[in-house]
Amino acid sequence: MELLIVIALIGVTLVFAIPTTREALTVNSLKKTTRLLVGLERQLRSEAVRDQTDYILVLNISDNTYYVMSPDMTPEKLQEVEKRAQKLPGGVVIRDIVKQKNEKISQGKVEVLFARNNISPPLVIHLADGDEAMTLVINPFLGVTALYDHYADISVDDGMGRDTSK
Repeated sequence: MELLIVIALIGVTLVFAIPTTREALTVNSLKKTTRLLVGLERQLRSEAVRDQTDYILVLNISDNTYYVMSPDMTPEKLQEVEKRAQKLPGGVVIRDIVKQKNEKISQGKVEVLFARNNISPPLVIHLADGDEAMTLVINPFLGVTALYDHYADISVDDGMGRDTSK
């Protein structure tokens, strides 16, 4: 009887665990990268206020890497941080980044400031993985305000979160 109860409990546990595990294993790289960037934005914003120091997220569009630095880093420490830059998951690439004044940057490094006064510049990040694309909108005061599962042509001056391409 005890053995049947244990087997039944294991069966119930598996029924609930399999869908969660399957989704965790099959989530595509684009969604994983988007979640990573959203989490990083929230973390840097809160740590900047908590530590009362500015942090800079550097997104290298050319080689699809990122790292975090602070303005008071020594050149040696900055060089070390750059060497340990993290690669974006899977085959995800940064197509371009739209910064203030609708400046679209598609090469090189983009620095995103997370200031101690909880203000960051408006930003639109376009990510791609093969034919799929996602757009991440970061508002200066609210953090991440919109996610689109396509390449959304968003103007920094026009609402920061309203897809003007539709």
